[in-house]
Amino acid sequence: MDTDKHRLGGTTEHTENTEKEKTNSVFSVYSVVDIRFPESAYLHKRVPKKQFLENPSLGASDKKLFRENVKNVYWEYTLKPSTCPVLPYRDNEREYLEVAVLQVEMNSQKGHKRIAEIIHRVIPYPLMLGFYTESGDIALSIAPKRFSQAEHGAFVAERFYTTGWMKVTIENGELKIENENNCQLSTVNYQFIKSLAWGNMPLQTYGTLYNAWTDRFTGYECSVLSGTFTIGKAGDRLEGLTRCREIESRISELRGQLKKAAFNRQVELNTQIKQMEHQLRELVNGL
Repeated sequence: MDTDKHRLGGTTEHTENTEKEKTNSVFSVYSVVDIRFPESAYLHKRVPKKQFLENPSLGASDKKLFRENVKNVYWEYTLKPSTCPVLPYRDNEREYLEVAVLQVEMNSQKGHKRIAEIIHRVIPYPLMLGFYTESGDIALSIAPKRFSQAEHGAFVAERFYTTGWMKVTIENGELKIENENNCQLSTVNYQFIKSLAWGNMPLQTYGTLYNAWTDRFTGYECSVLSGTFTIGKAGDRLEGLTRCREIESRISELRGQLKKAAFNRQVELNTQIKQMEHQLRELVNGL
C-alpha cells in the first residue's frame, strides 16, 4: 500500500471529511486505550479486504479465516515526519521511515493472532494493529521488521507480538480493564496499556519508538507468565521467554501422553512434568 495515496493534505475539504469520518467512527481502539497519537497523523481510511485476500502468499485456510472473521480494516494513523515531528531511521538491517497504525474490526475473536501475522506480512511498513469486536474486546499487535536477506528490497518480520483479548472500558474518565477469570491479569494489562501512551515514548526516531513498543510488548508477554509487568530491553528477555514457551509446550505434550499411559509410565511422566514445572518457575522468576 502506498501511503502517498493517503497523504494528509492541507485542503479544507480534506480536513472536514477527516473530522466527519472520525466523528462517525463506531469504535476507536486507540481512543479507548488512550495512546493519544498526534491528531495531525489521523487518517481513518478503509483498506479493502481484497488487498489481503488477493495476496499470492495466502493459502486457502488463511483466506477463509480472514474472510470470515475480519469485517473491516482501517488505516487509522500515518506516523511520518510530515505528520508528527519524529525522524526516520535506517541502518544496515532495518528501515523505519514511517509507521502505519491500523484498526481491525472483527466479526469474532477467532484467529486474531494468525490474522495479525497475515497483515504484518502483507504490508511492508512497520505497523501497530488494534483489533476490536462489537462487544468491546480489544487486542494489540506489533512486529519488528528487517531487510530480507533472500530478496533485495523485501522485509521480513523478526517476531510477532500479539496480546490476548482484553475488555477495556472508560468509567468516569478512567481506563478500566476487566478479566473475569484473573484479577492479576487485569492489573498487568492495565499497566501495559498505560505504558504505551504517546507521552511516554522516546521520539528521537521511528526506530527508537518501535524499539520502545517492542520492549513493552515483550514485558506484556513476560507478565502473562510472571503476573508482574515491567519494562526492560527486549533483547535481554527474549531468550528466557522463548525457553519458557518451549517448556510450556513440552509440559502440555507430556500431560497429553499422561491420559493414555499405563500406570508405571504415568509415574515417570508426572516426575518429568514436576521437574519441568520447577524449571519453568525458575526461568519465570528471571524474566
